Amino acid sequence: MNWKRILQIARWEFTQKARAKSFIISLILTPAMMLLFGLLPSMLADKGNSSTKVIGLIDSTGSVMMPLSQQLKLDTLPNGQPEFVLQSYPTTNTPIDSAIAATDRAILAETMEGAVVIRDSAGRVVVSYRSTNPSNIRLVNKFEHHIEKILNTERMVAAGIDTAAWGRANQSLTMETVKVTEKGGEKSEGFLQTFFAAYIGIILFMILVMTTGQSLVRSLVEEKSNRIMELLVSSGTPQELMWGKLLGLSALGATQVAAWVIVGMASVGYFAVVISPDILASFPLILLYLLLGYAFYASLFIGIGSLVTTEQESQVITSYLTMVLVAPMAFAFVVMQDPDSFSVAALSYVPFLTPTLMMIRLVTKMPSPAELAGTIAVMVAAIGVVIWASGKIFRTAILMYGKRPTFRELLRWLRQA
Repeated sequence: MNWKRILQIARWEFTQKARAKSFIISLILTPAMMLLFGLLPSMLADKGNSSTKVIGLIDSTGSVMMPLSQQLKLDTLPNGQPEFVLQSYPTTNTPIDSAIAATDRAILAETMEGAVVIRDSAGRVVVSYRSTNPSNIRLVNKFEHHIEKILNTERMVAAGIDTAAWGRANQSLTMETVKVTEKGGEKSEGFLQTFFAAYIGIILFMILVMTTGQSLVRSLVEEKSNRIMELLVSSGTPQELMWGKLLGLSALGATQVAAWVIVGMASVGYFAVVISPDILASFPLILLYLLLGYAFYASLFIGIGSLVTTEQESQVITSYLTMVLVAPMAFAFVVMQDPDSFSVAALSYVPFLTPTLMMIRLVTKMPSPAELAGTIAVMVAAIGVVIWASGKIFRTAILMYGKRPTFRELLRWLRQA
């Protein structure tokens, strides 16, 4: 092989795709969208209500209205106004069903956000929330907490329990998690922080493979349909063309990763995000598995992409490969609960799953040096096998038009010297 020609093809492949508007936009848009979708929901959730909401109250027990009003006075908006205002619907002289019908009419007329109904059913208090938007978890949880506290206090008073003493004794508990390492114990970031640290790496890996892989397959189909492939092959061997495309694609992926890392570091500094030292220490290995996984899937895309001849076939092929990429996410919670289990360790040696599973394991609990060396060796070997097989397929399939090769023909190509 002529490596000078291979580098020329790689440079051409890289510049053609790097100049595309879609690639330039993805460098900025992808991290921007991840930041937006990661921060915006939490910002909106923390913002809470913007105006006072009227809540109807139907209390058949007759003991919740006053203490609940007192507790809700403590919940205020930034402008000092109350967050909720109760509107009571007495049931002394009115059947409870009639009171519920009245609140339903007010809710449908949008003069009331919702209504809390408290019933005494055979000595057991049943509470329900009625609204056109019953999925407002923040509101439901707040009223559930307040009413539960009121009813528990009422029961303790009825049982002759000193509520003040109980309040002093009944203190909330938050368990702090400490990660034990050879350097000693240090406060753990917790499940969600650890999960999202791995989740972000996996999402970036998936986006990287899907965008560049799909771009490669589409370009192969276009070059074959426009007969440009014949001109490219005439300037070099199919093997040189494949290596040039692979190197060009890898350089494109490395450029994307470098840009995203820079944006990520700038975001961490700007938002003053505190990252666990363990996650920072595992970052080089995460990057290594990301690049190995990218090389593996890029080689796979080249071999399989050379077989397709239409845009529809390319979409089917890339969709199946995308499903393989997404599959490891199903193991995320299992891996985080028991990263050293036999099943997780065994799946870590499957090349299709190795990059994503190891990213999760690295931020959860650092695998042993033997496992790190073993999985890296498996990925290197798998990349070598896929490149060898893709080269065998590429040199013949790249000039095939219309006819789809059979499985027997593929085996014959692989056995050829």
